[in-house]
Amino acid sequence: MPRDTEHPVWSIIRMVVMFTGITTFLYLNSSAFDETEFTTIVELMLLAGGFEVLKRKLANGKDKSS
Repeated sequence: MPRDTEHPVWSIIRMVVMFTGITTFLYLNSSAFDETEFTTIVELMLLAGGFEVLKRKLANGKDKSS
């Protein structure tokens, strides 16, 4: 059974994995995990989420009958 790679759950899984790695990386490389790391994580989440939305909008605009 082929996987539907366009299903929204794959984007969510990709975001969770990416931000787990980013959070771990920031935690291990900071002397004090404070609001600057938290701000970085939130800003990157917003940026990545924006790219996901843009990707979906561009993909939905394409005609799949061609």
